[in-house]
Amino acid sequence: MIPIVQMRYSYFGESGWRSDASKAKEMLFAPERLEKRFDLFQKFAGQSLRLQEDTGFHLAILTAEDLPRNHLKTLADYVGDHFGDRGAVLARPPGKAFRHFIQHNRSHFPAGSTMMQIVLDDDDALSTDFIARLRDEAAHFRTRLPNEARRFFVSFSKGVSVVYRDDEETPRLFRRDMPYTNLGLTLVSPIEDRANPYSVAHKKVARRFPSLVYNDLRAYYLRVVHGGNDSRAMFDEEQPVNADDLPRLAARFPMLRDVLGDTAAGVAAQ
Repeated sequence: MIPIVQMRYSYFGESGWRSDASKAKEMLFAPERLEKRFDLFQKFAGQSLRLQEDTGFHLAILTAEDLPRNHLKTLADYVGDHFGDRGAVLARPPGKAFRHFIQHNRSHFPAGSTMMQIVLDDDDALSTDFIARLRDEAAHFRTRLPNEARRFFVSFSKGVSVVYRDDEETPRLFRRDMPYTNLGLTLVSPIEDRANPYSVAHKKVARRFPSLVYNDLRAYYLRVVHGGNDSRAMFDEEQPVNADDLPRLAARFPMLRDVLGDTAAGVAAQ
């Protein structure tokens, strides 16, 4: 099974985004917005993929064909420098995101392949053991399904919301538990199949597909909440992460040591 991390990056097309920026190029490609998106991408998504224990995955980033050339080069250089031939930046015209990903998969991987298509937004992060755990759990679950089940989903329900407030430089952390969340949501399917995570409403996954919701009480993703989120940013203020949990979190999400600043001083020492 081939893990393929699929990411939208300032893509102007149909992909489930509902933000104002997704509907207006002048907002989507505003220099200040692009600078902030790239900063978040490097700090969270990019670093979490660079530090994966299992590096046997492919990264496909879908962006707009008319993304400003200098920014497209910056993005492509980053992917090339850190992922080499394991990464690809797809600058594509407006359309349905899932079709561009399907086309890329079929042109990039051999017929007969089984894919693990993983959703990751450019401002979120996966735990360092995510790919390894996904590969193991998907393989075991596949053996328990009937032969006619050609495709299935894997959902990691537990994560952490990293919440930036306008008046605070250091984010706050809140526990998150949401089955079938889009973060790290993975579709396992034959490459010939037309199903793609971006063509399925994640809240309806359980109605249409066999699925495994995995929960070992550890967080497997970070949902970063900030002023420029492209989708609804929901978190529970009644579920703060305890200080005692920070060392374990930082071990699997090393970027937290940087973003928490002085708050993480005790974490770095452990």
